[in-house]
Amino acid sequence: MQNEIKLNVGLIIYKGDWEGAEWTITGNPKKEMTIKEFDSGHDFEDFIQDKINCKGIEFDSEFCQFFAYAKTKQNAVAFGKRIDKYFEKVRKMLE
Repeated sequence: MQNEIKLNVGLIIYKGDWEGAEWTITGNPKKEMTIKEFDSGHDFEDFIQDKINCKGIEFDSEFCQFFAYAKTKQNAVAFGKRIDKYFEKVRKMLE
């Protein structure tokens, strides 16, 4: 996909290609980056909502994939950075 932003945990951020589309954060997290295996997109969503500031983010995960939406690129990227930073901190604590 053109202009996608890849996150270290295995998610991507992209602008939808339909009129009125918001910014989408989606994918399946990589266990080696999150340290934990998530059984579904819903499980990852619940975990993220409990651990990370999700202000301005709307969720619509499916069983097989995580989905979140932001109204602006800035909000989507900031949310993605918070996710990457959280899991980086967890990995460093376990070293």
